[in-house]
Amino acid sequence: MGGMDTFVEHVIDGDWSGEGRPSDGLLNTVLDLKAATQLSQKLEQRLLLSQVSTQSNIYIYSVCLDENYLTYSAAVTKAESAQSSIAQLLQGVDELQLMLGDEETGIQTRLDTAIKNEEQICERVQSNSAILQCLTQLSAINRELQDMDRLVQSGELDKAAQKAESIETTVNAMENIEDTHIAAILVERVNLARMNIKENVLREFHKVIAVETNANSANLRVDTSRLKGRISVLFAALDSVKDGENVLKELALYIISAFVKPVLAAQLVTHDDAESPTSEFNVQLSNGSDTTPTDGVCDLVLSIVAFVSRVLGDRVWVDVALTELAQLVLQRCYLQRIPETRTELASFHKTVDTLSGFEATLLAQCADPSIERPIQAAVKRLDELFVERQCARALEQSRRAAESTAFAVYKMDTHQEWTLAFVQATVEDPDTKLASSFAQSIKEHPAAVFPQCIISESIVGTVSSAYWLLNESMQCNEPGLAQRLAETAQNVLDVYCVLFPVVHRQQLRKVPALALQFFNDCMYGAHHCTILGQLAAAENKVNPNWSAVARKFFDSGIRHVAELAESESRELKSLVGADNGTGFYNASDEQQRDALAKSLKRGRLALTQLCAAMRPPNVTPHMFYRILGRYLDAMFAAIIDGIVSVRDIGVDDSQVLSDHCRAAYGLVSLFHLDPEITCAYSTLTSAALVSSTDEQGDALLDSDDESDESETTAQGVRLAKKHCQMSDKLVQLADILMISRADILARRRAGLLAQYSVDELVSLVRALFSDTHERALDIDELKRI
Repeated sequence: MGGMDTFVEHVIDGDWSGEGRPSDGLLNTVLDLKAATQLSQKLEQRLLLSQVSTQSNIYIYSVCLDENYLTYSAAVTKAESAQSSIAQLLQGVDELQLMLGDEETGIQTRLDTAIKNEEQICERVQSNSAILQCLTQLSAINRELQDMDRLVQSGELDKAAQKAESIETTVNAMENIEDTHIAAILVERVNLARMNIKENVLREFHKVIAVETNANSANLRVDTSRLKGRISVLFAALDSVKDGENVLKELALYIISAFVKPVLAAQLVTHDDAESPTSEFNVQLSNGSDTTPTDGVCDLVLSIVAFVSRVLGDRVWVDVALTELAQLVLQRCYLQRIPETRTELASFHKTVDTLSGFEATLLAQCADPSIERPIQAAVKRLDELFVERQCARALEQSRRAAESTAFAVYKMDTHQEWTLAFVQATVEDPDTKLASSFAQSIKEHPAAVFPQCIISESIVGTVSSAYWLLNESMQCNEPGLAQRLAETAQNVLDVYCVLFPVVHRQQLRKVPALALQFFNDCMYGAHHCTILGQLAAAENKVNPNWSAVARKFFDSGIRHVAELAESESRELKSLVGADNGTGFYNASDEQQRDALAKSLKRGRLALTQLCAAMRPPNVTPHMFYRILGRYLDAMFAAIIDGIVSVRDIGVDDSQVLSDHCRAAYGLVSLFHLDPEITCAYSTLTSAALVSSTDEQGDALLDSDDESDESETTAQGVRLAKKHCQMSDKLVQLADILMISRADILARRRAGLLAQYSVDELVSLVRALFSDTHERALDIDELKRI
């Protein structure tokens, strides 16, 4: 410090005699922060003193200026020198402060770096310590896993399960490996061990359980000697592992599927209630006509549960297994025995009480008192299930009737009158009575008649089912169930109408009698659909769209009859067409004449066979006439077209062809039917079918057709004119072949040949008469008429 004071004094006094600048004297001096501060303060003090001294001198010099200019000049010069020294001093102070600032910054930087290094070293030490601790724990866990595997192999499953639980707890508590791949692997390893434990437990149970079933018996055997002392170990192992309940569930379901289900599948089951010393449960089975009653089945199931609980422990029967047993008993004793009649339904309540008591006893063992009770739920739906059974049975009967190949015939002895007595006979049986509202609606409904014809027994049964279902719907107090019954009544008829023609398509095309019978079935179905619709309309709660089904029946019947008539007409045309018309050339030739006679004979035979298949009462007379008219039209058209196409007809040929036309016209005699048959229809009109559409009535009845005629020929001619459009045209052709051109022109003018076109008449005139000027004039006249 003495050196610093000397330095300051010399600097202030300005008498530095050393080498270099005054500040160089401090280069080799080491200053700490406190010394530097003191130096700075001394410099400032000396500076202040120097400034005060300088100002005092300046003042003195100024006062003495006037007295001594020279003295003043010297003072000024000395002041300027002092000012220069002060400036140098200030410059030195700035340099000193800069030098001190750089030194302080370096010291602070080195200090911060040292602190950071120390912190990093501490962190690494802590990290290494944590890693070491984690590795120590993982090593301990690995040893625990090895111990657990040894316990599993040695059969100490309960201890192994506890070890697995302890390992998982330790792993979950290790925060260092939380959400890491190592933790996931360890957890997976523990889960695999648990799975292995559960499999071993289940395997041990399976080893002591033996099930043997055949057609006559079922046996459940448990080797209790191998389970001594092990059951507690196995159950303890399951208690210590997660989802141990699933093992018991799987074991119980195995017993149910392997033993209980085969037992309940038999019709008759018997069991000796005495406990077997060998821990066996034997059941005798039989699939004869006898059936074990509901209470016997319930007692048997409870005995099986008691046996398994005695030899394996009641913990085997978990809630799911007990519910499954209840489901099996429900299926056998309830759902498969839902009554089909109301009488059976009334007596079914005893079975319901037995099943309810069985379920209460069985499920009393459940750990969860709120578990679903399937029998109780089904009992609440008894009315709904009863209706579903009725509907399902009716639909199944309708399907079988439509698919049946028996084609059983139902012959009506007389016309079917729709009355209260008819409906009662259709619906009522010892278990079913006609609903009062249904009976009242029938009384208020107009009488209706369906004409006598042959229908199938299947359609009769289907219609009866529809009436029965509608009667049931009117006795049902639940609107939804009543609607379901009414809709099913409609559906059974709909199913028959749609399914029968699809299943028997080939037979309907090949067998005319079956096609006509199906037509009658359709008319019968449409008839009763309309009646049922009108009756259902009286009950506001049951009103399906019956008219749509009635229309479907009607259209289906008409379509199949039209297809039959079209097919048979083509066959008849091919028979009488004389080999595509070639037989009409040179008709007077003996060979050609014989060919024409044979073709007409074949046609008559085929037509006679068709008439035999549809002769009343197979169909109504009106339907018989309509179809016969279609057949004759086809035959007559083939003959007319064949003759008109001949270009040259000689005198002898015209005679033969005219005779051939008249012989063919003789087929109209087939329109004649036995008056004893037709008289039953003579009093019926389409108006008698008040429940049917006008189209259906016209398709079945026409009182004019069935009116009595004393002469066969007169009846045939009258019906031919009505139903056979080509009959008059054929007779006119027979005349044209024999008369003159003048007569042809006269008849044309009189409108008697209106069925012939101009081209047909011109073709006949050219074929019958020679090419003359008069013929040309007559042809021109024909074209003008």
